[in-house]
Amino acid sequence: MQLGRYRFDQMSYHMTVSFCVFNSSMFPAMHISSVLALTFFLWVNLCGASEHSSRADARCQPLQARFSDAPSSFNSYFTPISPEGSYSVTDAGLEMYLFKPDGRVTKSAGANDRLGNGATINSTFTLSAGKVTIQMSAPTVAGVITAAILIGDSSSDEIDVELVCGEPNSWQTNLFVPDPRNAKPEYGVFSSKEGVNNIAALHAYSIDVSAERIVWSLDGRVVRTLPKDQCTKNGFSHFPTHTMRVQLGIWDASSPAGTAAWGKGPIDWSRAPDRVTAVVKSITVECD
Repeated sequence: MQLGRYRFDQMSYHMTVSFCVFNSSMFPAMHISSVLALTFFLWVNLCGASEHSSRADARCQPLQARFSDAPSSFNSYFTPISPEGSYSVTDAGLEMYLFKPDGRVTKSAGANDRLGNGATINSTFTLSAGKVTIQMSAPTVAGVITAAILIGDSSSDEIDVELVCGEPNSWQTNLFVPDPRNAKPEYGVFSSKEGVNNIAALHAYSIDVSAERIVWSLDGRVVRTLPKDQCTKNGFSHFPTHTMRVQLGIWDASSPAGTAAWGKGPIDWSRAPDRVTAVVKSITVECD
């Protein structure tokens, strides 16, 4: 396995490209057409190198982001897709918030009529293979879900780690890769429930993906291996084939009723805090 950083190298690389293209004054003795020709030559070759680098990067790039020690890691590797104020980077790590809905929340037929707004954070990098380890803790509020998943960059593929916060001594693994030819989505078919000693404590959850299998681990111990040949259902393969991003989030599972039942909800906001918090301390990507 390798560990390291890559975005700073990429940034330096792009700065070098800009210097080569725009500083034509470095060649005062050359005819402008020669400068343009040289610039075009450099541009073609550098773009080709960049394209090659991007293809390689899509498979796996090693990194380690420790939010509590280096808050700048967040801006280097991640971007929020939820509103400002739904997260913050603190000494504890990346804090993700779920806020109580505005107005009165009414429960009916096993679901709440209003949902809280929670944080969703996406990585700025993609990968198609490698091991991603998320060190995080979750609240123990029934009806809240804390998730760390790999999600398709241009597809609906998902490989999930889900903490159902109303079940503090378990966590769930899941694979969801819909096939457009299959009219019936295979929800819950490739899921499992694993044990953990209190999700409110800090634990390391890992997803390790290769072309032949997916492995989930807890604190360095393998708890589930799913081979590719066991991902076929009704004649359709449900093994991921697209590049994926890391997505982190906390969300309200209080509706519809089926989701609320799965999430041990709905949330009782008369007892829950107005702001519920999950914390991600670090994320590591390892490559074979």
